[in-house]
Amino acid sequence: MKQSRMAIGGAILGSVLALGVGCEGESKLNVVLEQGSNAVSVNLPQVPQLPPPPPVNHSDGVFTIYGVRHQAARDPANIWNKNQRVHGFIVSTYVARNERGQNCTERDRCLEERPHVFIADDRAERDPERMMQVTGYATFQREIDEAKENHRRNRPLSAQQQQMIAAGLARPVPFDFDEGAEIIVQGNFTRRASNGQANSNGLIEYQSHTTVTPAPPPTPARR
Repeated sequence: MKQSRMAIGGAILGSVLALGVGCEGESKLNVVLEQGSNAVSVNLPQVPQLPPPPPVNHSDGVFTIYGVRHQAARDPANIWNKNQRVHGFIVSTYVARNERGQNCTERDRCLEERPHVFIADDRAERDPERMMQVTGYATFQREIDEAKENHRRNRPLSAQQQQMIAAGLARPVPFDFDEGAEIIVQGNFTRRASNGQANSNGLIEYQSHTTVTPAPPPTPARR
């Protein structure tokens, strides 16, 4: 009986020692560091340098597009649904087109959107997230076409138009909202304009504007 117990104990001890040796063998890790010409080199790309954001305001205090949105996040009660002045470049102009790809006329009966433009802090901006919509300065494209034609022919506003503008019932339709123009636009900074157009990042419902730099003349078409 005593020998049996000793045999069992020896077997258990042998198993433990074998397990310990086995574990110790598996845990060994041989690391060889290559040096000189055989050393492994890692080529990691450089960390991209992102350009800094535009300033919040221009030197005259007028907001940039970035600035008015930045300030709206910090002080929403004093920015949203308030009259603001924003300085930017017209980078895109909406023009209603008919099925033939031509400018809509009254005869076409197009289902056109309300006229609007997009402004940005950079004249070459193409990222829609950095653009801001300006709307509410006309109801139909033909009003803008008429304003351009009257300006070209140096025709003054009619007496009725002048009376409506003086009474605050109408405002002059811009004739120089062309791509590339640099403008300071004044209007209500809101998410939804009264004409139904909306943008969650905010848009300007037009009241007036000043043209800082007119749009460059169009490039002549090649013959």
